[in-house]
Amino acid sequence: MDTNLRKLQLTELELFKKFAQFAAKHEIRYFALGGTLLGAVRHKGFIPWDDDMDIGVPREDYDRLLEICRSEETPFEMHTFFNDESYFRYFAQIQDPSIKVIRKDKQVQEITSSWVDIFPLDGMPNNRLIRTIHKYYVLWRRAAYRFSRFSTGVDFSKTKRPLPERILIAVGRILPVEKIFNTKKELIKLDRALKRFPYAKSDYLVNAMGAWKFKEMFHKKYYGNGRQYSFEDTVVWGPEDYDFVCTQLYGDYMTPPKEADRNHHQSEFFTDFLEKDMTEE
Repeated sequence: MDTNLRKLQLTELELFKKFAQFAAKHEIRYFALGGTLLGAVRHKGFIPWDDDMDIGVPREDYDRLLEICRSEETPFEMHTFFNDESYFRYFAQIQDPSIKVIRKDKQVQEITSSWVDIFPLDGMPNNRLIRTIHKYYVLWRRAAYRFSRFSTGVDFSKTKRPLPERILIAVGRILPVEKIFNTKKELIKLDRALKRFPYAKSDYLVNAMGAWKFKEMFHKKYYGNGRQYSFEDTVVWGPEDYDFVCTQLYGDYMTPPKEADRNHHQSEFFTDFLEKDMTEE
């Protein structure tokens, strides 16, 4: 394994441990999502080529988490678009600046600190028709936000996109969409849309801001109260029915993907040497 990648993973693992302790202290529920859940199931830790951790927090707990982080000292750096003008993602990140990462999956390369993504898990309407309407409204608000950050927020390395996404990206390459859509305003509209149906009253949950979008919508019974999974030298909470969740997301999830599909963020990893070089420039 690449030693820089492993150092990044271990740095993120320590970040996660601090988050898990903080969450337990404040009774914040969370679930491992996506590749983090898959890593726990298939590898008992990180997927060997994965470069981040994804954590989902039910909306009520997510909003409470952000409020707590605004009002008291935390053992990690919490970044949201509410408290950091330079931070443009909708979901929160906890970061450790000791390792810098160059992400090459966007039109403009991004230099960021090592991170753990903290996604809100939002409620969806119980009525099927209303759920479908709300889904497409959220997708539109998500697309408008992506247009506002087209050069820095759209993953151009992603393959096998559905036709509507390919069309939107083609439009974004032609029109000055970043001048048409204001990021801050779009984030606020997206925030209102995602919060429209309270998590506690909903039978369905979704991580609408994750890479899988509404493929990551599940009836709450599959998450249940959660269960613990071994992860490296610690444990993570995840959905009770990991098999249903992983099958919906990945299909044959126990079979690793082709090597060409393994670095989702097209990332390169550096330690303080990168910070030194940037200072000298």
